[in-house]
Amino acid sequence: MNALKSLGKLVWGGKNCPEMFKLSSGVLYELRPKAKVVRKCLYKDCELSIRQTTIPHQYQLIATCVFDEGEDDLNDVLDDERAFLIGTELRFVSTTFEGAGGFRWQDESAGLEYEYIVDTQLINKPTRDAFALAVARCVWERINSKPYTEASEKDVARIMQQAEDEDIDRMLKQVKIEDEDLGAATAVRPRSSAVKASTSGDATTATAVASVAPPKWELPPEPSEMAVGEIIVSALGELYLFDARNGEFVQVAEEVALTVVETDTYTYWMNVASNERSYSSQQIEPEMNAVFNHDHGSLIWNYFDDRRAYSFSVVAADSKHYEALHQGMTRAAYETLNREPWAKATVSSQDYMLDAYEEDADMLPVPDGWVSDDEEYVSDEEPETAEVHGKSVQQADLSEEDSVSDSDSDNSSSSSDSEEEDEIDQIFRKEPVPQGVKTTRGEVDDSSSEESESESESESESEESDGESAVSGDSESEGGRRLADANAVNSKLAVGYKHGRSFVVRGSQIGVFKHTDGDDIVFDTTINRVDDTHGREFTPTSVLLHEQDSSLVLMDSQRPNDLYKMDLEYGKVVEEWRVHEDVPTLAVAPNTKFSQMTGEKTLVGLSHNMLYRIDPRLGGDNQIVQGEQQSYVTKNMFTSAATTESGAIAVGSSKGDIRLFDRLGVRAKTALPALGEAILGIDVTSDGRYVVATCKTYLLLIDTKVPDDSAGRTGFQRSFPQSQKPAPKRLQLKPEHVVYMGAPISFTPAKFNQSPDGNSSEKTIVTSTGPFVITWNLRRVLGTGRGDAYHIKQYPDVVVADNFRFGQDKSIVVTLPNDVQSVRRSQLAKPTRESLMVRPSGSGGLLSPRDSIVDSPY
Repeated sequence: MNALKSLGKLVWGGKNCPEMFKLSSGVLYELRPKAKVVRKCLYKDCELSIRQTTIPHQYQLIATCVFDEGEDDLNDVLDDERAFLIGTELRFVSTTFEGAGGFRWQDESAGLEYEYIVDTQLINKPTRDAFALAVARCVWERINSKPYTEASEKDVARIMQQAEDEDIDRMLKQVKIEDEDLGAATAVRPRSSAVKASTSGDATTATAVASVAPPKWELPPEPSEMAVGEIIVSALGELYLFDARNGEFVQVAEEVALTVVETDTYTYWMNVASNERSYSSQQIEPEMNAVFNHDHGSLIWNYFDDRRAYSFSVVAADSKHYEALHQGMTRAAYETLNREPWAKATVSSQDYMLDAYEEDADMLPVPDGWVSDDEEYVSDEEPETAEVHGKSVQQADLSEEDSVSDSDSDNSSSSSDSEEEDEIDQIFRKEPVPQGVKTTRGEVDDSSSEESESESESESESEESDGESAVSGDSESEGGRRLADANAVNSKLAVGYKHGRSFVVRGSQIGVFKHTDGDDIVFDTTINRVDDTHGREFTPTSVLLHEQDSSLVLMDSQRPNDLYKMDLEYGKVVEEWRVHEDVPTLAVAPNTKFSQMTGEKTLVGLSHNMLYRIDPRLGGDNQIVQGEQQSYVTKNMFTSAATTESGAIAVGSSKGDIRLFDRLGVRAKTALPALGEAILGIDVTSDGRYVVATCKTYLLLIDTKVPDDSAGRTGFQRSFPQSQKPAPKRLQLKPEHVVYMGAPISFTPAKFNQSPDGNSSEKTIVTSTGPFVITWNLRRVLGTGRGDAYHIKQYPDVVVADNFRFGQDKSIVVTLPNDVQSVRRSQLAKPTRESLMVRPSGSGGLLSPRDSIVDSPY
């Protein structure tokens, strides 16, 4: 009794305090055992308290939503408080979920059940016990209409025990174990017990499984051991393996059990095994490249060992097993990447992620006027489909031999070109000159060689007399410094918006390339050395064209608080901007999508938790415009930003979430949940309708138009209703194609083609992985809902950067470590075995493209 009274002040507080007891931090769920999502997150940040009513000896349990900066508007939430009358009918009991303690109770009047899981970092077990005791006291007071101080310890304990007993009885009545579920959970057995249980009537016998003839395909070696842990999902199905030689999936086993086990906190493994053998045991991670297909009830994924890549597929036994597999794998992937419980995500966020992981989720509507335009795309693509076993007969592909021969003849006829021009060209582009590229030497014929030589000499003499060596072809600069680091390779690309120039960073140098009317790209000149205003040499980690392409804004990872303006007429840094003493800038974007074509001075800057406008005209050590910045208390780990034509901003983070702002200085109108993988890059169409976010193994395409909005507004202009989050579309490579590629996927930041004239919208998306450049036709994706309909072209080396030539999508600038090329989009074709793999000379076998690069010079 004394122990009971000792908690009186803690529980009941003061006379003027309406809340008698409060738990300050937790998550409130609505439990729905029969629904697709069994836990619906109502308030992801919630306070739970006991409040006295105006009626003596009656109390309420109050769950209150707590809003933080960056949350959705209050208008989008139906209510921010739930109240429950405390009594025996509440059946208030303690519970745990994923290692965290909390409480569960019922609302009989509404037929609902709720669960509150506390933040274990802020609320310990003694505090939870005290809260449970306080609720029991409230129940006793209501039953007896007396103050709790008249209750004995046994009276209160009896109330708590009765609630626990009733809860256990209720759960036992709901438990139903089906034979097929039991079989799925026990299907993975040691190899020594390769028998199959069959049931006939009441008799159960063990029958040996018939041996299977040796297959023609090659399975990966059997795992030495299978991952062990708590099974969170188990599904039965047929197992298939992609046969790379025949280009089709072949059945490996008629029945396997696919189990997802939790080996450690937020660490999951997937086991696949039958009674005969174990097939794979691998950690769930992005490189699996998992694809779900609802229509076929299947999962396809990649499996890598030390020798090669494989592609497996499990076709679930029925819809029940497929749904279990889909939800279990999505949950495991989410928790692995986000390091937080799946149940903490709201129901709309969970649906958003389930849709994103499914190949044939309901796709976005095709905008008006795009149907007829698709016919134009089909006609453009007709030459690509004229392909036999991956060997195209169109002139674009046959031009490779012509290009080589032309290059040889041009090289021989241009021997009189200046040595300095030859050396500069060789820095950015190694011989032989690849298909589709013409250097300045390649433009010179025999009849004009003397004229070109004299012009080159006169230009060189003029540069020497002016004393300017920043933009020249000299092999050495002051002090005998070498022109380029021997180990430097091309790293960054900036495609010109106005003057038909592209700029490629190579170490502390910048190569300048010119686009021709024939969609070719030719070497123009080089900027020998990038120095800041103090003469310190650095390698730019980011480049952005600015002020009508007259300057470049450069970033140096060693000095993240500064930006550098390079005047392209002089080829040197002329201004150094200290953005803010305490704010390191991680990325910059133009003020609007096409402001680089104007004289606009300001930029959009991004730090790990802040979005702001930079105005270099302010001067001093703070060039952030006051009133035009939005900061967050927590580290949101922003990584990239992109702007629309009107100046709206899309921001991605390393957590994987995406925020849409209509302007600077305000909270995001829309916050899209994270799938888990970091956003490596983000781009948006000029009208803001579509956003493409780049993750390591897939692209995420999002339609930002708000459903049923009479004004046709997008998520940049208003928040999405809670129940109408946009259905994301994952653009990813087929796992079977990855088998041919022989290496995991790692995409470079994807880009839309640019359309500043307003006469046509963006049509195509381009990205790359390894030595492959890949494009998706936006209209075809929207029209068919297929995220795997892409075209591809392989290069002899890794592609480090790529982008469309400005104003069209017919030509793509491709940057390799030692080369810069321009390729026509029509030269990209549908992927085939021959286009994805290379055949070594004198060998009849297929080889991964990486194998032809490792030991051979470019």
